[in-house]
Amino acid sequence: MIEKDILETSKKLIKKFEGINKQGFIKGIKPQTKGSAGLTFEKLIGNENDNFQIADYHGIEIKVKANNRINGRYTSLFSLVPSNCFGLKLKELRNKYGYPDKDFPAINCINKSVFANIKTATTNGFYFNLKIDYLKEKLILLVYDSNDNIVDSELYWDFDEVISAINRKLKYLAFVKYDKKYIGGQKYFKYTKIKFYKFKGVKTFFQLLKKGIIRLYICLGVYKSNYKVGKEHDHGIRFDIKECDLNMLYDEYNIID
Repeated sequence: MIEKDILETSKKLIKKFEGINKQGFIKGIKPQTKGSAGLTFEKLIGNENDNFQIADYHGIEIKVKANNRINGRYTSLFSLVPSNCFGLKLKELRNKYGYPDKDFPAINCINKSVFANIKTATTNGFYFNLKIDYLKEKLILLVYDSNDNIVDSELYWDFDEVISAINRKLKYLAFVKYDKKYIGGQKYFKYTKIKFYKFKGVKTFFQLLKKGIIRLYICLGVYKSNYKVGKEHDHGIRFDIKECDLNMLYDEYNIID
């Protein structure tokens, strides 16, 4: 059952989408930004929410993806700082188990997928794995050495915090697709489709995490441009799923006036 206020919000959003679709190709804002298509769409619908911890639009999270996007690519669900981490632990993780950036070798980076069902190798002889500890109700990041010994198990996420993040941000999704072209060197976007989804439940989330369908992604890198060039950037740790697997986590629902 879809909540009444979500249904009303969905109807409003689809009407806005229809108006945007009729405009054809629309000049993008912040063209140098990777997420320009999403930023442009959110501006067009009048979204002023800049809080990444809650859903974008009155209880509905909006994902904007290209029509020619490879279906097997991952889509970010949400980011979540480990429960016992205030920045120092992630810095320690970077320094201990990262690898030197090719342009700024004095800084270690980690850009790595982590799964619950397999170990994934880093470039410097360590392996990452996600342990789902149902007894302690924690997700624990395990680091193994080349001899398969656990050398680190300090970072973890409490189940309660994961569930809270899901409930704040992911109960409902609007998935928007677009085409892109360049006119005079500028990006233009045409928003072509919108679909609505309802989250199947926390139990399903943990099942997909256990099977490796949902992954953890560590993104600790280096700024390559602007005034922060050469400095560490911390995009944190996020939970992702492939677009082609989205129907395992969500049920599509239709809007009927």
